[in-house]
Amino acid sequence: MGSPLGSDDGIGLALVQALSRDAAFASYCELLENADAATVASALIEWRRPVILADAANMRLTPGECKFFEDREASAILKTSSVSTHGLGLAEGLELARTLGFDQSAYFFGVQPFDLSPGYGLSPEMTAKFPLLLSALRTACSRVMKKSKHSPPRHKGR
Repeated sequence: MGSPLGSDDGIGLALVQALSRDAAFASYCELLENADAATVASALIEWRRPVILADAANMRLTPGECKFFEDREASAILKTSSVSTHGLGLAEGLELARTLGFDQSAYFFGVQPFDLSPGYGLSPEMTAKFPLLLSALRTACSRVMKKSKHSPPRHKGR
């Protein structure tokens, strides 16, 4: 998730794009660029499988640090402190999906941004952290895939 026009707000998109170049993960990757709450909810309901949402978030961590957690914890954190370029944000999208019947596991891979000012591309500091963040996301995805034992989706849609 994210926007490529807000510097480090594009970290989620950049990570998923990089992950999608790995054959082991490619069929699992979907981009939600500039997604609002309704788009997030619609995608979750359509996918009907466990998900990991990667995005920049103000979690009061050191810039460049990441945190991986379940959606129940994400809703509380994101409602109170998240940066969002998505209108109603990710927390509201998760709540809406749950209300509409999404009953799968959902996780959040949040990255504390260095810079959210307008501009295309990640900040130099985030670019330097990128390999470590990608490795952490791969590890998180592998754990979820192993735990859920789901096959890849049949189609890619976003």
